[in-house]
Amino acid sequence: MLTYAYNHESSNCNEELSLANQHQLILQALSSMPIQFQQKEKQLQIENTKLKSENIELQSQLNKIENKQQELINEIQDLRQLVKRVYQEGEIQIQYQKQKNQQLEYKNESLKKALVNLQNNLETFAQLKNLSRFFDDNEISQKSLNQNAQIQ
Repeated sequence: MLTYAYNHESSNCNEELSLANQHQLILQALSSMPIQFQQKEKQLQIENTKLKSENIELQSQLNKIENKQQELINEIQDLRQLVKRVYQEGEIQIQYQKQKNQQLEYKNESLKKALVNLQNNLETFAQLKNLSRFFDDNEISQKSLNQNAQIQ
Protein backbone atom coordinates (compact mmCIF):
# COMPACT_ATOMS: atom_id res chain seq x y z
CA MET A 1 0.00 0.00 0.00
CA LEU A 2 2.80 2.24 0.66
CA THR A 3 3.93 1.89 -2.86
CA TYR A 4 0.48 2.75 -4.02
CA ALA A 5 0.37 5.85 -1.84
CA TYR A 6 3.85 6.85 -2.95
CA ASN A 7 2.99 6.30 -6.57
CA HIS A 8 -0.20 8.17 -6.09
CA GLU A 9 1.56 11.05 -4.36
CA SER A 10 4.29 11.22 -6.96
CA SER A 11 1.65 11.21 -9.67
CA ASN A 12 -0.13 14.09 -7.92
CA CYS A 13 3.17 15.92 -7.62
CA ASN A 14 3.89 15.48 -11.27
CA GLU A 15 0.45 16.77 -12.11
CA GLU A 16 0.95 19.76 -9.83
CA LEU A 17 4.34 20.47 -11.42
CA SER A 18 2.86 20.10 -14.82
CA LEU A 19 0.04 22.47 -13.91
CA ALA A 20 2.52 24.91 -12.40
CA ASN A 21 4.64 24.74 -15.55
CA GLN A 22 1.58 25.35 -17.67
CA HIS A 23 0.59 28.30 -15.45
CA GLN A 24 4.09 29.68 -15.67
CA LEU A 25 4.12 29.29 -19.45
CA ILE A 26 0.72 30.97 -19.65
CA LEU A 27 1.94 33.80 -17.43
CA GLN A 28 5.08 34.19 -19.56
CA ALA A 29 2.99 34.18 -22.71
CA LEU A 30 0.59 36.72 -21.20
CA SER A 31 3.45 38.90 -19.98
CA SER A 32 5.17 38.74 -23.39
CA MET A 33 1.93 39.54 -25.23
CA PRO A 34 2.05 43.29 -24.55
CA ILE A 35 5.65 43.35 -25.79
CA GLN A 36 4.62 41.47 -28.93
CA PHE A 37 1.66 43.80 -29.36
CA GLN A 38 3.96 46.80 -28.96
CA GLN A 39 6.38 45.38 -31.51
CA LYS A 40 3.52 44.61 -33.87
CA GLU A 41 2.12 48.12 -33.30
CA LYS A 42 5.52 49.67 -34.07
CA GLN A 43 5.78 47.61 -37.25
CA LEU A 44 2.28 48.68 -38.24
CA GLN A 45 3.11 52.34 -37.49
CA ILE A 46 6.27 52.10 -39.61
CA GLU A 47 4.32 50.47 -42.42
CA ASN A 48 1.56 53.07 -42.02
CA THR A 49 4.15 55.86 -42.25
CA LYS A 50 5.64 54.29 -45.38
CA LEU A 51 2.19 53.93 -46.91
CA LYS A 52 1.34 57.56 -46.06
CA SER A 53 4.60 58.64 -47.68
CA GLU A 54 3.88 56.53 -50.77
CA ASN A 55 0.33 57.89 -50.82
CA ILE A 56 1.62 61.48 -50.74
CA GLU A 57 4.08 60.71 -53.54
CA LEU A 58 1.39 58.97 -55.60
CA GLN A 59 -1.01 61.87 -54.98
CA SER A 60 1.69 64.26 -56.18
CA GLN A 61 2.23 62.16 -59.31
CA LEU A 62 -1.53 61.99 -59.84
CA ASN A 63 -1.77 65.79 -59.56
CA LYS A 64 1.05 66.17 -62.09
CA ILE A 65 -0.65 63.73 -64.47
CA GLU A 66 -4.01 65.49 -64.05
CA ASN A 67 -2.33 68.86 -64.72
CA LYS A 68 -0.64 67.42 -67.81
CA GLN A 69 -3.96 65.94 -68.92
CA GLN A 70 -5.65 69.34 -68.51
CA GLU A 71 -2.82 71.00 -70.47
CA LEU A 72 -3.29 68.45 -73.26
CA ILE A 73 -7.06 68.98 -73.23
CA ASN A 74 -6.52 72.74 -73.48
CA GLU A 75 -3.99 72.23 -76.27
CA ILE A 76 -6.43 69.99 -78.15
CA GLN A 77 -9.16 72.62 -77.77
CA ASP A 78 -6.75 75.31 -79.02
CA LEU A 79 -5.82 73.13 -81.99
CA ARG A 80 -9.48 72.48 -82.76
CA GLN A 81 -10.16 76.22 -82.71
CA LEU A 82 -7.12 76.81 -84.92
CA VAL A 83 -8.25 74.15 -87.40
CA LYS A 84 -11.75 75.62 -87.39
CA ARG A 85 -10.39 79.14 -87.97
CA VAL A 86 -8.06 77.93 -90.74
CA TYR A 87 -10.97 76.04 -92.33
CA GLN A 88 -13.19 79.12 -92.16
CA GLU A 89 -10.44 81.31 -93.59
CA GLY A 90 -9.91 78.72 -96.32
CA GLU A 91 -13.61 78.80 -97.11
CA ILE A 92 -13.54 82.59 -97.26
CA GLN A 93 -10.46 82.44 -99.51
CA ILE A 94 -12.17 79.88 -101.76
CA GLN A 95 -15.27 82.09 -102.05
CA TYR A 96 -13.07 85.09 -102.82
CA GLN A 97 -11.17 83.14 -105.49
CA LYS A 98 -14.44 81.88 -107.00
CA GLN A 99 -15.76 85.43 -107.23
CA LYS A 100 -12.48 86.65 -108.68
CA ASN A 101 -12.50 83.80 -111.22
CA GLN A 102 -16.06 84.66 -112.18
CA GLN A 103 -15.11 88.32 -112.63
CA LEU A 104 -12.13 87.28 -114.75
CA GLU A 105 -14.36 85.02 -116.84
CA TYR A 106 -16.73 87.97 -117.44
CA LYS A 107 -13.76 90.18 -118.36
CA ASN A 108 -12.46 87.48 -120.69
CA GLU A 109 -15.83 87.23 -122.39
CA SER A 110 -15.97 91.02 -122.70
CA LEU A 111 -12.43 91.12 -124.09
CA LYS A 112 -13.22 88.33 -126.55
CA LYS A 113 -16.28 90.25 -127.76
CA ALA A 114 -14.23 93.45 -127.96
CA LEU A 115 -11.54 91.60 -129.91
CA VAL A 116 -14.10 90.22 -132.34
CA ASN A 117 -15.56 93.73 -132.72
CA LEU A 118 -12.09 95.19 -133.20
CA GLN A 119 -11.23 92.57 -135.79
CA ASN A 120 -14.52 93.30 -137.58
CA ASN A 121 -13.77 97.02 -137.34
CA LEU A 122 -10.28 96.47 -138.73
CA GLU A 123 -11.70 94.50 -141.63
CA THR A 124 -14.27 97.22 -142.20
CA PHE A 125 -11.58 99.88 -141.88
CA ALA A 126 -9.38 98.01 -144.36
CA GLN A 127 -12.31 97.77 -146.77
CA LEU A 128 -13.04 101.47 -146.30
CA LYS A 129 -9.37 102.30 -146.82
CA ASN A 130 -9.32 100.25 -150.01
CA LEU A 131 -12.52 101.91 -151.12
CA SER A 132 -11.06 105.33 -150.28
CA ARG A 133 -7.93 104.56 -152.30
CA PHE A 134 -10.09 103.40 -155.13
CA PHE A 135 -12.01 106.67 -155.07
CA ASP A 136 -8.81 108.68 -154.69
CA ASP A 137 -7.23 106.83 -157.57
CA ASN A 138 -10.41 107.20 -159.58
CA GLU A 139 -10.56 110.93 -158.78
CA ILE A 140 -6.91 111.37 -159.69
CA SER A 141 -7.55 109.52 -162.93
CA GLN A 142 -10.50 111.74 -163.74
CA LYS A 143 -8.52 114.89 -162.96
CA SER A 144 -5.77 113.64 -165.20
CA LEU A 145 -8.26 112.95 -167.93
CA ASN A 146 -9.82 116.37 -167.45
CA GLN A 147 -6.47 118.09 -167.56
CA ASN A 148 -5.45 116.10 -170.60
CA ALA A 149 -8.76 116.96 -172.24
CA GLN A 150 -8.25 120.64 -171.42
CA ILE A 151 -4.73 120.56 -172.71
CA GLN A 152 -5.86 119.15 -175.99
